Amino acid sequence: MGKNISHRKNEDIEYWEPCCLDRLPIDDADTKIIKILMKNSRTSNVDIAKKVGISEGTVRHRIDQLKAKNIIRGFITLIDCEESDNCVKVFIRLKVDEARLKDVTDALKGHERVVALYRVNNEFNLLCECMFRSVIELQEFIDSRLHTDDILDSTVQMVTRSYKKCLWTGL
Repeated sequence: MGKNISHRKNEDIEYWEPCCLDRLPIDDADTKIIKILMKNSRTSNVDIAKKVGISEGTVRHRIDQLKAKNIIRGFITLIDCEESDNCVKVFIRLKVDEARLKDVTDALKGHERVVALYRVNNEFNLLCECMFRSVIELQEFIDSRLHTDDILDSTVQMVTRSYKKCLWTGL
């Protein structure tokens, strides 16, 4: 699985190789549109059309189709933790009793500081991505949410620098 970076003049669109696109219900033009919108969701359809090399009407239609298929589920503002003085991003690995997994995931999904929650395939069966305003708030989360009988063990890893952000989420 890899990616290419277009070397066409005035184009800085990163896109996945065709082997990866086979897994998604989108084509190369859709991928370029998504990448542009991820970089700045306020980019006009006219500007997107120029960058992708298709008409504005086609861009509008493709965005409507991507929204109808729930591939694009909304337009959000992405926060860059590195630019904020009061943002603590962490990954928390959790070892959860299998019988209590649904209850734990339901509780964590509902917490405002949990930005992503993944089932993973090792002894720590959940990976939780969180953003806090301070280390104190992180510690309060650990004390109130992670010290329960349902969670057998946990490790917290604080992000100190981001070298590459997720293509699809920007985080």
